[in-house]
Amino acid sequence: DLAERTGNLCATGTSGTTFFPARWPLAVRLSRTDVFLRSSYYWKKNLLVLVGVASVKNHPARRQFLLGSCCLPFLSVSSHTLAAEADASPGAPSYHAPTTFHWQVGLSITPTSGPCAGIFATFPLPGSWPEQEVEMIDRMASPHVAAVKFRNLSSAVPQALVSIPKVPAGQTALVKMTYKITKQAVSSPIDPACLVVATTMPSTVRKHLATSPGIDPRATTIRALAAKTDDKSRNAWDRITSLYDWVRDNIQCRDGQRHGSITTLREGWGQKEDISSLFIALCRALHIPARTVWVPDHNYAEFYLQDPGGKGYWFPCELVGQRSFGETTSRRPILQRGDLFRVPEKKVPLRYVAEHLAVKQALARPQVQFIRQLSNPA
Repeated sequence: DLAERTGNLCATGTSGTTFFPARWPLAVRLSRTDVFLRSSYYWKKNLLVLVGVASVKNHPARRQFLLGSCCLPFLSVSSHTLAAEADASPGAPSYHAPTTFHWQVGLSITPTSGPCAGIFATFPLPGSWPEQEVEMIDRMASPHVAAVKFRNLSSAVPQALVSIPKVPAGQTALVKMTYKITKQAVSSPIDPACLVVATTMPSTVRKHLATSPGIDPRATTIRALAAKTDDKSRNAWDRITSLYDWVRDNIQCRDGQRHGSITTLREGWGQKEDISSLFIALCRALHIPARTVWVPDHNYAEFYLQDPGGKGYWFPCELVGQRSFGETTSRRPILQRGDLFRVPEKKVPLRYVAEHLAVKQALARPQVQFIRQLSNPA
């Protein structure tokens, strides 16, 4: 279903797709029938690349959205839809009670003494998941911003890459994007006893058996505790429940510096991130995929099981606070999933994909603010 025509298309490459902020009059959603093109276009997965738009039909307010070459993520709701129909499997989680938020991300940078030049920044963007729908509804950039690229890390985290050639003294460069995020609560399956530990799984799941920063399932103490707590005569759901209950009953949650799963087990306490890490390490020690889920100002764990037909599902659990195993009523939007990320700008693997900033020329450290703001829509 790929349509492609020759012409002077916008630049695309392996590192991402470039669009030009000066051509951002309006954030829109377009279907294939909305656009008449006088020159060229093509579809690449969920990306619509347009050149020389003559008109946009059916939506008068959208006709102003693009007057020349640009390249935008295709934001049709059909490409990012929530789980609308219940999964027939008795081992499947169910999704319900959607809540909508606005999530703003971006960057502002102001020189403090003389101009700044050669600015390159990255920041993570939210993604869609079975229980979460994401749609960009607005974006803006000051004239200082030369270009923005989008890329998806192999760990399925989308990023924005911002290039700013120069910001004169006394001025502020700004780029900001607003997303509408609809998040659903997750309920545990009808028959959790039917679920089994996967023996074969996709590589995207298998990677969540590995060691990651702060999570070491191969450590002797972790493996010993997992083996001691485990009872293979029980079903997979109950086996993981035993790990979950042991962590909640034996590890105290305290404020302090993060110190990882091994130290948390040895000391008997950790901050909330450490406690999730310990549970994840114990699951992985039993060859059960598990990972961290990052939401604003919080994180929790997920584990992976398969139904008798071999279909896999992820189940959330809160290790701190009110007991919540295999389900969650949290309405906070999911920012990232996982805890082993490789980012080109960093030499070592990361536990979480944070913002990045590099400035080639500056007389003094500029004032920098990475925008991360959650709000309910008006």
